[in-house]
Amino acid sequence: MNKALQVLVILTISALGVAAQNSDMYYIDNRGRDALLAPRIGVGAGVFTFFGDVNDNNYAHIFTSTYGVELLASANLSRYFDVDLKAIYGNITINERTLTGRNLNFKSETFIGSAGISYNFNHLYKKPGIIQPFIGVGVAFINFDSKSDMVDANGNAYFYWADGSIRSLAESDPLADSESTPVLQRDYTYETDLRDANQDGLGKYDQFTFSIPVTLGADFKMGKRLSAKLSAGFYYTFTDLMDDISEEGVGIREGNSRNDMFLFSSLSVSYSIGVGNSYTKSAKTKYYEEVDFYAMQMADSDGDGVNDFKDLCAMTPAGAKVDENGCPKDSDQDVIADYRDDEDSTKVGNVVDLRGVTLTDEQMLASYADSLATERARMHHVYPSGILSKRAALTGEDSTKLAIMMLDIQNQVESAGEFDELFEEISKEVFSKAPSKASSVEDVYESIDKVYKKMVQEKAISPTQPLAITKGENISTTIPPEFVDADYNADGLITADEVMRVIEDVLEGASPLSISQLYNLIDFYHEYMEGAKAIDFGGTMAVYLDGTLNILENYKKDGLSDTERFLANKFKEVDFNGDGKLTPNEVNEMIARFKAGKSSYSEEKIYELIDLFFED
Repeated sequence: MNKALQVLVILTISALGVAAQNSDMYYIDNRGRDALLAPRIGVGAGVFTFFGDVNDNNYAHIFTSTYGVELLASANLSRYFDVDLKAIYGNITINERTLTGRNLNFKSETFIGSAGISYNFNHLYKKPGIIQPFIGVGVAFINFDSKSDMVDANGNAYFYWADGSIRSLAESDPLADSESTPVLQRDYTYETDLRDANQDGLGKYDQFTFSIPVTLGADFKMGKRLSAKLSAGFYYTFTDLMDDISEEGVGIREGNSRNDMFLFSSLSVSYSIGVGNSYTKSAKTKYYEEVDFYAMQMADSDGDGVNDFKDLCAMTPAGAKVDENGCPKDSDQDVIADYRDDEDSTKVGNVVDLRGVTLTDEQMLASYADSLATERARMHHVYPSGILSKRAALTGEDSTKLAIMMLDIQNQVESAGEFDELFEEISKEVFSKAPSKASSVEDVYESIDKVYKKMVQEKAISPTQPLAITKGENISTTIPPEFVDADYNADGLITADEVMRVIEDVLEGASPLSISQLYNLIDFYHEYMEGAKAIDFGGTMAVYLDGTLNILENYKKDGLSDTERFLANKFKEVDFNGDGKLTPNEVNEMIARFKAGKSSYSEEKIYELIDLFFED
């Protein structure tokens, strides 16, 4: 038996070594397709490890018990599950030897038949590999016939003495002495049937039991048909008599109440006899049976060393260096592949041309030259007042940047927001109500909620995010002091229209903001206010910003224009009567106070007041 196991192990290791050396080999798993229910048969050998009332002196070592052989048969239920049949034959041999306790031994001729289901963890893998772990559970029946070596070949019973020797008389026998009592040697012939000996009065007990085996192991695929399996099956039995020791015994023969258990660790080789047979093939499989799927899987059309199935960049030019995904390498990360990059080690962040060469500022401005003239002409149609012709002196770079920014913001003004249609329907709903209800925050809130839910339910709108509807004071992002003047209507928002108006004022020299401050304002708008809208629902104001529509309870319509409200907000000290509107008399009064030295305004502030008031 030992030689048979050694031969099996050597053959299996040799086959695995050949498979490992063939780097092109990849196991094509047909589970659930061609090979559904295709049978596999195998043979193997292993060792028993017994866990019961009688224990081997070296029981802590897993390979201390005797050997067994197994026959296997299995079939695929799906890509993930197999049905397994197994027959095992062997002898479980245990020798318990102590100097002060009991000395028992037995050899149980054991036959096991089992059926179960195993799972191979293919859910966790994108494709099956050469090594596939598995876990299984099933049911088994076990037939055992236990015998013990109690006498030698001459019929002399064994008596175990405290000095470790085996004698023909008990050590307590009056006729026994260490000098004259013969020493015996065990012949390891298990001649005494333990059930027939009936040492505990149990009679003819059953030598048949059931078990629930749990198996762990791994399959080693060595080809389309051949595989090796290393496994360990733990068998919990429903008997405590495999070793003929139980809790029914007395004295040294008294055992515990636990049932006997054992482990069978084995190595086997299996061969599939169903893969490729015509009866296992579906019509679809037969249609494709001439296709060489393996060749397709290993194909490398562009010859870059990465298989087509993994290649994310097809048709890579010959000779180009590629990464693990088959894409041309870009060492300096300038978005131009190395094979057509004329400039190595481009600085990160530089703008390059189609050959990977860094563009200078002059080259970039020159590239905008033709299109910039066209865009400026378009801006005259957007702003017929001719703001570009009246602008203050700017550098070419600032002129280009502002023109592009204005186009970007103007596109935002002209483009429809995802809730514009909703706001239009809400306005119709509110304006159809009586004036008292149109000016009621609660009534407007109910109208908004009703129209919004209806349009979403009817799929009239499909927002990318839900609309949050709130009511309360204006809680918009606080505008920094240096940008307060950009809030022309003093509603707490800086909208795209207001940013465009500030840009126009800067270009015409009518704004105190510098170019750098203007850039900061535009950055602030993009970060905090982009898409913001102030909406008048029949006298009730609401502010929309970043997915939230807030109905303002603290806003009262004052009938002022945006310009009047802007001036009154900017020059609050000039509004002497506190009506929220500046008049010529109030402006003249402030001028008179300045001349008399009774105003806190500087000369520059007075000129700004005069320019803005009388111009607007």
